[in-house]
Amino acid sequence: MITAQVIKELNSPDINFVSGSLEAVASKVLPPDSCDSESLVFVSKPEQLAAALTAKAPIIVAHKALALPADSTSTLFSANSAQLAMAAILPLFDGKMNRFNQTEKIHPTAVVHPSAHLGKNVCLGPYVVIGEQTKIGDGTTIGAHTVVESFAEVGDHSLLHPHVFVGSHCILGARCEVHPHTTIGSDGFSFVMTKEGHQKKIPQIGRVVIGDDVELGANCAIDRAALTETRIGNGTKMDNFCHIAHNVIIGENCVIAAKFSVAGSSKIGNNCMFGGEVAVSDHVTVTDRVIIAGRGAVTYNITEPGQYGGYPLEPLRDALKTLTNKTHITRIRKDLARVIKHLGLKEE
Repeated sequence: MITAQVIKELNSPDINFVSGSLEAVASKVLPPDSCDSESLVFVSKPEQLAAALTAKAPIIVAHKALALPADSTSTLFSANSAQLAMAAILPLFDGKMNRFNQTEKIHPTAVVHPSAHLGKNVCLGPYVVIGEQTKIGDGTTIGAHTVVESFAEVGDHSLLHPHVFVGSHCILGARCEVHPHTTIGSDGFSFVMTKEGHQKKIPQIGRVVIGDDVELGANCAIDRAALTETRIGNGTKMDNFCHIAHNVIIGENCVIAAKFSVAGSSKIGNNCMFGGEVAVSDHVTVTDRVIIAGRGAVTYNITEPGQYGGYPLEPLRDALKTLTNKTHITRIRKDLARVIKHLGLKEE
């Protein structure tokens, strides 16, 4: 249950109170086409606003370009951006922490090494394992069956969902969120062939260092470095099923979609965006502010900011033309065969 007063007190620069009772209450958030008299609604089109008003939604957050009625019984807010308004308001309705057992700060089945340091208000779920000389920051919550190995560190107010693995000596910053079945600090994939043709493993003795405010989706794998550090910068957000190989450096505030993979020793700059299933080759450098469209493949250094796509990689406009042209290849081959036949040429 959230009141309009609470939303106003957020003091968000992207949300402005317009009119109505600040005592209006919303118990849920629904889209305009299914809202009711108990829901908060975000609207960005006139027809969405009309639907919300008809349903008598108690609180409506409307894009600033919309004309709002002066006689509405709903409490109205204007927003510079619907998405930024969602980012500010939806945390008030987020019941994510209810998934975790909050009645007991440390579940009796959790195993905590005597030398581990737990900060204030740390919550450990069932069967959590905290290793030797680990450091868990204040207000951090760790879900069931998660393992934090020896000498690892987890920053303040971070959230590790169930079945997360944090390897020895790895560091996770403050306010991070790691979703289930993600591994931080698995061995890098490094082997050398002997004279006899056998593959011999090169031990991976480095670590992973992750900055503050990083989010890692489910089923990701972040490999530890061979000797030094695999790094992910502050504010970077990673979707599900991503793979970061050993010695990789990813900058700050990057957004990485599902099934992204980057091979060893590559470097990615700040404020980059990668679409789904993008692959980055090893020992490649990508500069700041680069966008790679889905299923693109980076096999060479990118030194200029911009948008790219395809394989081989091209500027995005060219990549889209190439993709479109591929649909005409069969017809072009048939036409070419007719031309060759008409000219009486022999095919080589």
